[in-house]
Amino acid sequence: MKIILFLSILFCVIALPALGELTDTDLNRIRLIINEELKPIKADIVSLKTDVAWMRGKLENVDKQITHGTNITYGLIALIVAAVAIPQILIALRSGRDRALERQIEMLT
Repeated sequence: MKIILFLSILFCVIALPALGELTDTDLNRIRLIINEELKPIKADIVSLKTDVAWMRGKLENVDKQITHGTNITYGLIALIVAAVAIPQILIALRSGRDRALERQIEMLT
């Protein structure tokens, strides 16, 4: 009985590594399954890359439009400042000339 028990345990111990090892066909099947699972993921990655490129293009267009709008705003502000400042400068120069003429008139009289 001890011999049978010993032999059965021995055979089980010998058989355990054989049961746990993967054969080449098993490994090939695993590789095929992994490759089949990776194909949709790769397709998703490609579509995401195209979406990101499209979004970058849209953002560049929006950035150009904002820059253009900002430049137009700066130009309009400069025109408004010029429209207000030039007449004020002319009025100040004329009033200065008028004062000088008034002083000369006062000195002469």
